[in-house]
Amino acid sequence: MTRGKGSLGRNLLLAAFPIALFVFALVYVVWRSLIAASIVGVLAFAASALSNVRFFRDVRRRRESRADREMVEVTEVEASRVLDIEPLGSHGPAWVFFVGDGKALLLVGQWLLRYRSFPSTSFRLYQWADTKKPIRIEPTGRRVKPEHSTVVLRASYRLTDVEVFEATPETLQYDLDRAFDKTAA
Repeated sequence: MTRGKGSLGRNLLLAAFPIALFVFALVYVVWRSLIAASIVGVLAFAASALSNVRFFRDVRRRRESRADREMVEVTEVEASRVLDIEPLGSHGPAWVFFVGDGKALLLVGQWLLRYRSFPSTSFRLYQWADTKKPIRIEPTGRRVKPEHSTVVLRASYRLTDVEVFEATPETLQYDLDRAFDKTAA
């Protein structure tokens, strides 16, 4: 995450502050208003500071979690079928893995493109235990070409990158609507 001498203070002093000054100067040159330039400069600095605080909080949490193995959940997946469904916009790919017992695992996002030997019939999914955000995928089976499907993810769905839900290949669109459509509730 951070290497070398990265710190919150250093980032604020060497990146956020100069950028805020540049934005201040640019706004002042364009509008010739100290008030407008000050407001925009302070907002730019505040946005950068907030982003940096969140980043370094996440870095600290992850550093502390290395010692605590319970912070990471590992899920072993054995899929009988893999369907390629239509993602929403450029959020793809979107794959549904049917894992038996009427359950399906939906994986969505460009983060999946990092894995050359994926999708696979079997794999390990590593997620943060608290946020359920995916960390990585470790393929353990052979790579498969997902079956094409006419099923689409709709804008009304409330989804994360990883979802487990009840589904069958024959009723997948209905199952997605039932599980994730926020307008149906």
